[in-house]
Amino acid sequence: MANQSDLKQLNKSRILAHIRANAAQSRAAIADALSLDRKSVTNLVSELIAQDWLCEVGIQLKRRGRPGTLLELDRSKHLFLGLHLSENLVHGVLINLHGEILSQQSMPFALPADLKAIKSSLLQVYESLAVAVFTELSAIGLVLPGVLDFEAGKILRSVNLPALDGLAPQLLLPETLPVPLYIEESSRAKALAELWFGLGRSHASFVCIDLGIGIGAGIVAERRLHGGSYAGEIGHVQIEPGGRACACGHLGCLEAYVSESSLCQELSRILTRTVCSLQELELGQLNAEAEELLCQAGRCLGRGLAPLVNILCPPLLVLHGNLTRFETLLMPALMQGLEEAALPSCLNRVQLEISGFGAEAAALGAAAIPFEQIFAVNNGFAMI
Repeated sequence: MANQSDLKQLNKSRILAHIRANAAQSRAAIADALSLDRKSVTNLVSELIAQDWLCEVGIQLKRRGRPGTLLELDRSKHLFLGLHLSENLVHGVLINLHGEILSQQSMPFALPADLKAIKSSLLQVYESLAVAVFTELSAIGLVLPGVLDFEAGKILRSVNLPALDGLAPQLLLPETLPVPLYIEESSRAKALAELWFGLGRSHASFVCIDLGIGIGAGIVAERRLHGGSYAGEIGHVQIEPGGRACACGHLGCLEAYVSESSLCQELSRILTRTVCSLQELELGQLNAEAEELLCQAGRCLGRGLAPLVNILCPPLLVLHGNLTRFETLLMPALMQGLEEAALPSCLNRVQLEISGFGAEAAALGAAAIPFEQIFAVNNGFAMI
């Protein structure tokens, strides 16, 4: 049974979540919407203002009765730093409670990368974003590529950055941090970005597909991430038994056919020039053979996603990654692959969308890791 302190924290969280969803609100409107006593709301709001979670932003005029003072999430306090360590780049964002990006920074590193080079790039991004806002910083989120063991607090395996294997993530940052550190896997972090700021805001359940050097899935069920870091390894679904060798050691994995690294290798051969990233290419630069390669990748992706569609039947599938730049080729081929392998009654219930986010997606998700503790009403409330 919840005690008085738990109930108080719960109602604070409900107030913050309501204001976040409905913009500026008066104390009376909050009390009516949440079925709370107006005096209790006044007391809770006073505490939230004193703690810099809320601020007063104006007056709401009424035809009858006293004007109400409008409340909004404080934009200048409680900032959140998100760091995304990808396979060849560190990207960081600094956001406020509204999810507005106040500052961002990127730092590439060359492959193959040793631990010293990785840590150097990460520290440069961290220091450039965090030093000036230490007093307002509330939390740091760090997103990593690979399989994470949250209970043991280490990276079990990072196929594309083997220097991280077995490492405790906190060792990548300064020994003493001013605020709590949260760890997450990259595909799951992109799902968090969609949940709080993107296409997932209007869906209780959806799946993000991360198409990069690796391929993963972030699964959201009833507005919460599903499973641990082991969930969502869609890139290692076998689509061609006995097919191409995958970096994981198996044959015929989806990742061996659709990952950005494998596609760039094939495109370099076809275009007779070195292609290091799909960002380097525009649709008009491709010849017929290159276009067919991307169409084939789309069909392979559809076949790889079919088991996910059949098992979960998510209302929404959101695609991330540079491959989505070739939408006009990718989407028809992807649908063809899905239609060949997915159950029609399941597929007909799934909406396919391309994310509106770019390289900042995982860093945004990293910054938003603590948001569940701030705004959700089914969890602890350590942040408030």
